Amino acid sequence: MDSLVRDCSKLAKHQAASAQKTQAALDAAIEQLEAARRALASGAAQGSEVQRAKAQVDRMQAQVAEHAKELYTNVAKYGKHVEKVFKMDLGVVADSQAFADKRDVLAQAVLLHFLREGDFEAAAGFAREARLALPQDTQAQFEEMYRTVSAVRAPAHDLTAALVWAVSHRDALEAQGIMLEFALHRLRFLQLVEQGCAPEALAYAREWFPRFGGAARPDAVPSQLDEIEHLMGIFIYARRLSSSPYAALFSERRWEDGAHLFASAFCTLLGLSASSPLSVTVGAGARALPIVCKVSGLLRDKKVEWSQQNELAVEVPLPDDMRFHSVFACPVSKEQASADNPPMMMPCGHVVCKASLDKLARGVRPGAIASGRFKCPYCPGMSSLNDAKHVYF
Repeated sequence: MDSLVRDCSKLAKHQAASAQKTQAALDAAIEQLEAARRALASGAAQGSEVQRAKAQVDRMQAQVAEHAKELYTNVAKYGKHVEKVFKMDLGVVADSQAFADKRDVLAQAVLLHFLREGDFEAAAGFAREARLALPQDTQAQFEEMYRTVSAVRAPAHDLTAALVWAVSHRDALEAQGIMLEFALHRLRFLQLVEQGCAPEALAYAREWFPRFGGAARPDAVPSQLDEIEHLMGIFIYARRLSSSPYAALFSERRWEDGAHLFASAFCTLLGLSASSPLSVTVGAGARALPIVCKVSGLLRDKKVEWSQQNELAVEVPLPDDMRFHSVFACPVSKEQASADNPPMMMPCGHVVCKASLDKLARGVRPGAIASGRFKCPYCPGMSSLNDAKHVYF
């Protein structure tokens, strides 16, 4: 999927470059024809000039045809790439009954996704068609969040509403360990510096930064003193920010990061996850689908089944933002731990899954002792089922 996105970006750039070259060739041809027309109208045209104009137009036509041919070739290649990536039999992994008893939960997830994305018209229409109650208080809260986030992302980058909300919810945010208020004050400080308002930026820092500096107050939040000291050095380079060591702080990406941080903090205080569950699920599923289809096809051809239901036969690589907890794989069975097969730690400190522990206790592995005690598969230590402790990651 990532390769498709990269190739699509390359194709878009090539199309833009091809369009620019084609437009330049057409403009040159039109200019040549206009010159020939003016010469004919004045009666000063010679046969050689007309022939030269025709040759010029033919040359431009050949260039345009060449650009178009090259573009169409790249489009055809991309089409084949798309067909190759999506050429999979979804029937081997599809389960029409997967959501048979979860339709209400799925509908609620879709409705909540529309609200989180600020698409309130779609949310109202979906709630009406799915016959769901649209909580007005929830919608009002998300409307407030969307207005604030939109103001941060707008060209003016207005932080007023975000700062007011962060200050008013200061205690709840700090209890969750969310440093939203400092991040927004930092953004506002950098904004003033970028606008050339150094005195105003210094006054703003003196008003708001002391609270985050450490020992100024007994109830102070975790210290940001190192970051504040670093920011204060920015005034030395106030007149040449683009070539200063602080240039990276003024990337346009900072506004999107600030908007995302605000939305995440807002959802956290509502008791919701920082990212849309529907978006995360669809994203993870899209990444896993090609791998799962391929493995399912191989297992079907070899006429074998997965070891357990609700378990993937292969690890699916996911980005860091889709990893919400650590995953334990049993070093004996190589299977991933689950609620029914949790990790268990023996007195020696080695950890295996419960199913492997049961096999050891039954004497499945060499070295087991009939008394119920067995040897750890990784050290000389002895253990029993009663000695093992459930481990929580």
